[in-house]
Order: sequence, then structure tokens, then C-alpha cells
Amino acid sequence: MNHKQPYTFARLLRPLFLGAVVFALSGAAPAFADVTDRPEPDPLASLPKQVRAALDRVVDVYPEPLRNVKWTKAARLGEDDPLYRMNGTNNQGREIEIEVTGAGRIIEVEEHGIALDEVPAAVLDALKTKMPSGNPDMIGAVYQGGNRLPVAYGFEGRDTHGEKIEVYISADGKFLN
Repeated sequence: MNHKQPYTFARLLRPLFLGAVVFALSGAAPAFADVTDRPEPDPLASLPKQVRAALDRVVDVYPEPLRNVKWTKAARLGEDDPLYRMNGTNNQGREIEIEVTGAGRIIEVEEHGIALDEVPAAVLDALKTKMPSGNPDMIGAVYQGGNRLPVAYGFEGRDTHGEKIEVYISADGKFLN
């Protein structure tokens, strides 16, 4: 005896499903790939040749803060005498900010997110006069002039009156602002 199975909803959809799979695999359908599979646009692509060359050099000049840096943003500042600012993240997950002239001269490199125990004692002693708590919200190291060690440190926090302040101190403990 030949029993015909009743048509169920799932049985009716099976040919449609198989057709959709074949259609998608044939390439005729748009790809369903995750957008994260697409390559990220290069934030440095539109920079002038001299600025890109400076970025290649700066990694050799300041190897420690720029180890395995991944550039995420580039911006041109100013019109007549442009300055370029690039931002990224280094191998320690710290934010990096670099400024370069349009001619390719490296102005400075800043590394944000420095730990308090990485700051020299002379700098910490000076900091206590402006920030008695000694507990800044943010610490940054400033690299300039080809020096492989920071020439200054920047601190953001609150003064004795609870007002937000930003303090820059040279590596030998002198106030810069």
C-alpha cells in the first residue's frame, strides 16, 4: 500500500530552503559575510609622502612607546602651515599620539596611560605641590628631540580646590606650565 505523507509546512519549505542555499552559494546572492571581515580603511593613506616617511622613521627613533603601534586616526591641523596628528595604540594597549609637520619633522610623541610607578621620583615630588593627593586621573609621557626616554610627563587631575588641572613636568622635576 502506498501512503502519501500529508504536506506539512516544513515539507513545503524544504525546496525553497534548498533553492536559497544554492542561490547564495552560487555567488548570485549578496555575500552574508560579517562587515568586520572587510579590511579597515588605512587612516594614513591620505597623508603626504613626507608625513608617512616620518611615521616610518619615528618607530626607530622611539622604539619603546611605539612598539607594534597600530595607527587608528590621522588628522590635519591648520591650513597654511599644516601639522598632522596621528593616534594609535601600542603593544601595551596605551594610547599614542604623535605630531608631525607637513615637511615630516617629528614634533613629539605622547604615550597616555603610564603607571604612577613608571614616573621618576623627581617628577612625583614636584607633582605633589600642584596635586597633593598624588593620584592623577591620567598620566602621559612626552618624547621629543630623539630622546629614547621621556623628556616630560603630563598629568590630569584635581588641584587642592577640586578644580580640574593639567600639569606638565620635565623629567628632572621642573614645571613646564
